[in-house]
Amino acid sequence: MVASWEMKAAAKRAKLAASIPKEYMIPEHDLPPGDRLDVSQAPKELLSTEVIEITELTATEIVDAIARGKYTAVEVTTAFIKRAVLAHQLLNVFTEFFPEIALKRAAELDEYYNSTGKTIGPIHGLPISLKDQFRVKGVETCMGYVSWITNEPEKENSTIVDLLLNAGAVFFVKTNIPTSLMAAESRNCVFGQTVNAHNRTLAPGGSSGGEGAIISMRGATIGIGTDIGGSIRIPSSFSGVYGLRPSHERFPYLKVANSLEFSESIVSVDGPLAVSLPDLTLFSKALLAQEPWKHDPRVLALPFKDYEIPSRPLVFAIESNDGLVTPHPPVLRAIKTVTEALKNAGHEVFEFKPYNPDEGWSVVLRAFTVDGGENIQGDLDKSGEPGIPDIQMFIKGFKALTMSELFTFNKDKLEYKTAFLEYMNGVRSPSGKKIDAWIRPTTVSASVPAGQLKIRYLGYTALLNLLDYTSVVIPVTKADPAIDVAAPAPGNGLFKEIEQKLWEDYVPEDFTNGPVGIQVIGGRLEEERMLAVAGVVDAALRE
Repeated sequence: MVASWEMKAAAKRAKLAASIPKEYMIPEHDLPPGDRLDVSQAPKELLSTEVIEITELTATEIVDAIARGKYTAVEVTTAFIKRAVLAHQLLNVFTEFFPEIALKRAAELDEYYNSTGKTIGPIHGLPISLKDQFRVKGVETCMGYVSWITNEPEKENSTIVDLLLNAGAVFFVKTNIPTSLMAAESRNCVFGQTVNAHNRTLAPGGSSGGEGAIISMRGATIGIGTDIGGSIRIPSSFSGVYGLRPSHERFPYLKVANSLEFSESIVSVDGPLAVSLPDLTLFSKALLAQEPWKHDPRVLALPFKDYEIPSRPLVFAIESNDGLVTPHPPVLRAIKTVTEALKNAGHEVFEFKPYNPDEGWSVVLRAFTVDGGENIQGDLDKSGEPGIPDIQMFIKGFKALTMSELFTFNKDKLEYKTAFLEYMNGVRSPSGKKIDAWIRPTTVSASVPAGQLKIRYLGYTALLNLLDYTSVVIPVTKADPAIDVAAPAPGNGLFKEIEQKLWEDYVPEDFTNGPVGIQVIGGRLEEERMLAVAGVVDAALRE
């Protein structure tokens, strides 16, 4: 007998399928066969020249072309609708699809441009994709929970959606996530598994994995994700795109749906994923130009200020291993590639170790489980769905903290953050210089096999959520079994059991073509500086 929650989930999937007009779909017999793993270039084989011409541009190039009158907003939106639908056919990325709303919006923007000769804002006519948790008026939000399926459209937008509409954005799609958001995967009992464009046996990361997948296929040039433990950065790394994890209180988060909503133990932030580094800057400038601090009381009044890179060589603290869990060979190779590129460009680099990462990881785990899993389990219980295996660690084996215990936790968290800040203030290069940025892996592996619980450790991203440091992800390479050969577990990590299992998981052929990105990290509220410094790193890699 089919459970009631399964019937409800099936009905939601059918509703999504019905929302995709047939004229936008590639006939099934023309799609790449199921055994073709790398479909990242399939759009160029299957879509028209006109669609490819538009969708191969960066967001920065698109808004410039619209402003010059080369393309209309309707032309651009239609092109991305078609490419996004193909991405969904190949990777399963959609949770909500609303082309009618998008095309109506694009037509209104064209009417404004034709009547005034001006654009409405800095991202006039730019299609932007959204992680499922962002609310859009007239569109549903279910967060990967069966119990959230109500068939009732949202009555208002998330604040960031309103502000980006004011700047000229066009929204047309929401994308897949893991149940509860608390996993570095993107699968749930409603929409199933999203897969990776570069190898469809691999995951795109999570929890903003639908965004990573759609951006990697250029179904959008910019998408918006959220990050509480790596959920922008891991999909950026696994999908081979760029991502920005801003500090808390920089971008508006008001009216965004969430699990663990209003928990202050470790705070989720929203930010962009994009096809290019300049597009991250475009997004940040456009959003902050709307003065979000006048709309979300948690946002600091900090307008975007361009940062000028010093004329001197920069100084980079390079971390290849946090001392707890040694990354896989493709990740170590990525760090080596970045190190050599920066040296060749004339910059100073040196090996770096962070302050007591084991203590930091302990605090992170306590932060994620302060309610003993009650919030997530409660939403699962409402429908009877089992949830996905990936989130069990957050709902089993923990008890909710008492108020007294929460106070103690907050004290421990502040003491660790303070000690880490003092440590970073004292870091100097061998030549005695302060650092311009800290570079570390994004994850311990390249993109992992989908749905197999291979993401065993999130310390390389989650520590930065605890510290609330700015982080930019840059794509570096892809796993290559001919180069990244298997080896015994190094045994260097303090978390020996996790490291041993992680290295046992590493069968090079299983990770083939999995993207690898690195993080360029600065202090709190240093978004402008880190975007600029990341540009230096990216340029060195592309030389």
